[in-house]
Amino acid sequence: MALTLDQLQEFMKKEGLNYFVAPDRPAVRFGVGGLFGRFDLVVHLQDDGRFLQFRTLHYAECATDHPNLAVVLRVLAAINYEKRLLKFGWDPGDGEIVGYADLWVMDGQVTQEQFRRMLQNFVPGIDTSITRIDGALKTGADPGEPNPEALLKRMTGGGASPLPGKLRELLEKLQGKGPPTAPSPAPAPTPGIKEI
Repeated sequence: MALTLDQLQEFMKKEGLNYFVAPDRPAVRFGVGGLFGRFDLVVHLQDDGRFLQFRTLHYAECATDHPNLAVVLRVLAAINYEKRLLKFGWDPGDGEIVGYADLWVMDGQVTQEQFRRMLQNFVPGIDTSITRIDGALKTGADPGEPNPEALLKRMTGGGASPLPGKLRELLEKLQGKGPPTAPSPAPAPTPGIKEI
């Protein structure tokens, strides 16, 4: 059972997304904001609704004569190897770098939960990958994946610690960074037991 444009629009509405419908093909276009930028995306149907693709528009560019092209291509290959759903491609014709996620619908049925999961994997993936790709473009070196602790701080406003007090204290104790705790008193001897 192929996916229709009406069903795709219903998925978008249920996710609370504002979108535009393409006038010439079965596709919707929308924008999202992330931690590292704003992204223009399209979700379109191909092969009479038997194929669904999430895709970035105007994500990044690297011309064929760019001095850091080899590093950028290695970074794209590394991201493609590390991610499950999200993949990146580079067009040597115009230097465009795109992120995409594909789903063959064929005679199956796409559910709202499936669509949501694709969206929840795709958007954060392109958001966190842009820093790595931009870093490779600018410096000629792979900066690697963003630090998870730095991401957490950024998501929660960048305070001294994004964790709630008790959770932060527990984590600091486990890491040996918290205030020293008094040693627990030795248990009182049990009467009647002389040896173990």
